[in-house]
Amino acid sequence: MSPRTAWQLIWLLCALPLADLVFRIAGQQLGANPQEAILRATGLWSLTLLLVTLGVTPFRQWLRWPELIPLRRMLGLWAFGYACIHLLAFWAFEHDFDLAGVAADAFKRPFVTVGLLSFGLMLPMALTSNTAAMRRLGRGWKRLHRVIYAIALLACVHFFLHRAGKSNFIDPAIASAVVLILLGSRIYFRR
Repeated sequence: MSPRTAWQLIWLLCALPLADLVFRIAGQQLGANPQEAILRATGLWSLTLLLVTLGVTPFRQWLRWPELIPLRRMLGLWAFGYACIHLLAFWAFEHDFDLAGVAADAFKRPFVTVGLLSFGLMLPMALTSNTAAMRRLGRGWKRLHRVIYAIALLACVHFFLHRAGKSNFIDPAIASAVVLILLGSRIYFRR
């Protein structure tokens, strides 16, 4: 498979959950609580793509397949895109586009605080995910983009705190284990 074909295939796979969500919204097939379904789906896909993005480097090293590296940027931007939709949906559904309400909520509910912090850390990474920024920032670009591990851990904490109200910790525990394994593999390969 050529790198261009692989890139197109991965792009399509990243877009499919969003297309599915749009079709389900249009067909009013989101169940009794469509707002919760949208929030859950976009948050879960953002975290999933964040984990896949983190997995690119270890898989590249294990498989000795350098062609995977260009896919990392696209996967990270898709993760950010789903996070943007997740945040926008939260802002719309929970606070009717009232920024003061979001700020007040961040002080009341820890999972909102951690989610906003995770998104805030994603923002500079997304804004600098282009070749011009890479050149301009030099070595600082790599340091900035290592924040992805903190973002992934914060996203897992956000997920865990959200699920704490429902006493459902299985999915957050799995996501956290994946982050720790990927972080451990990074430490292993750096040695």
